[in-house]
Amino acid sequence: MGFTIVGTLIAFLLLIPNFILILIPPKQIPDGFRNAGILFTILERLGQAGCLVILVIFKDNFQKFTINVWSILMVLCILLYAALWMRYVIKGQDISLLFSFGVIPIPMALAPVCAFGFAAVWGMSPWLGIAVTVLAAGHIPNSWYRYRFLTQLQKNTK
Repeated sequence: MGFTIVGTLIAFLLLIPNFILILIPPKQIPDGFRNAGILFTILERLGQAGCLVILVIFKDNFQKFTINVWSILMVLCILLYAALWMRYVIKGQDISLLFSFGVIPIPMALAPVCAFGFAAVWGMSPWLGIAVTVLAAGHIPNSWYRYRFLTQLQKNTK
C-alpha cells in the first residue's frame, strides 16, 4: 500500500466531471426526478468512494503505467466520458444529455464504470474489481431509472 500517482491521475480524470455537474448543474430538471432508491444510492456512493480510494492508495497495482489492451480500453472510456461531458456543457446543460447518446442509453454511467473496470483488470486489483462491482450495482440502476423516467416523460409530452 501507498500513494500512487498513476492511480490518482485515473481517479482525478474520472472525478473532474462530478465537479462540472456541481458548478454547471443541469437545466430543466423535471418534477419527480430522483434515484431508484436508497439501496442503489448507498451502493453507488460506496462504490465511488471505494474506487477512488483504492486507485489512490494501492501503489503495488498502479505503480507504473504499462500499455496493453486494458490500459487502452480504460483510456478510451475516460476520453469518451470527457467528450460526453464536453457535449453536455457545450449544448446547454440539458438534463437529457446526461442520459443518452444516440441509441446508447446511460453512456455517462457506463463509461466510468467500464473505465474503473478496465483499470481493475489492468492493475490486477481484485479490490478495485469489488469496488467497481458495487459501483455498478448502484450507479447503473440509478441512471437507468432516471433515463426511463425521462424517456417516459418525453413520450407523455408528445
